[in-house]
Amino acid sequence: MKTRTEKNKKIQKKIFKEEREKKAKKIIKITSIILIITLLILSYGMFIGAKVLIVKEQKITESTIPSSFHGIKIVQLSDILFNSLNEADLKRLKEKTNELKPDILVFTGDLKRSDYEFNKEDITLLENFFKDLTATMGKFSVIGDSDDETFRVIMENAEFKILNNQSTKIYYKETNPIKIIGFDTNNLNYENIENEEIFSLCLLHNPDKIEEILNNTSCNVALAGDTLGGEIKIPFFKGIFDNHKYNQEYYKINNTKLYISTGLGNTINMRLFNQPSINLYRLTKY
Repeated sequence: MKTRTEKNKKIQKKIFKEEREKKAKKIIKITSIILIITLLILSYGMFIGAKVLIVKEQKITESTIPSSFHGIKIVQLSDILFNSLNEADLKRLKEKTNELKPDILVFTGDLKRSDYEFNKEDITLLENFFKDLTATMGKFSVIGDSDDETFRVIMENAEFKILNNQSTKIYYKETNPIKIIGFDTNNLNYENIENEEIFSLCLLHNPDKIEEILNNTSCNVALAGDTLGGEIKIPFFKGIFDNHKYNQEYYKINNTKLYISTGLGNTINMRLFNQPSINLYRLTKY
């Protein structure tokens, strides 16, 4: 016959075993929930966050805008980073861009990922994509830090004017033009840039070069890319994969308005709280 002590030990052992099993089930449950949430976040980032395209619209109000340019639409595309976008993505992007009916279309660099080499089919696909984009007043581009000679071939065949440390004027209706200045932020040079007191739109890839640019020329508005918005954003914090000084989407630097596109492609095959975007700017004279 078992003693009371032996019975108590048996009961305690049973209770301990039941508690251990409960803890194990709780850990398994918590781990399963964490895994499911992680998978959902990854799936969202890969199949929705990186694929669902949005349009970000801004109104640019300046007294120096000629009256004839009031209401003109500028559309900015940036950082396609091929092959993070496929043919179906480019088709959606083309349709969405042309629906906006841009007057001026700009591409602010990084056509491909730095570790990717174009093949013949890629080049044909991208040439057709850019050629099919429409703009009533012109299409302009600047080189990014991962672009190479193929960038020039694609852009020129698609009827984009590459602004490589140079300026050009656009006239519309009246005699007063606006000026677009494009910079190669890999190798800045100011010899071919005219300094005139007219509304100037500056295009650059790396926004951290803006201070040097503004020390050498004037811009009413500057459009940049490169940051990708950090790709993964935690609300109220900067993007994780970004080390730029200028890492937000808008800055006012003295009298210059700097807008930074969060881009279209990605380097990690996902985006979180930071969807690919087309930027639309409406010029408004006051």
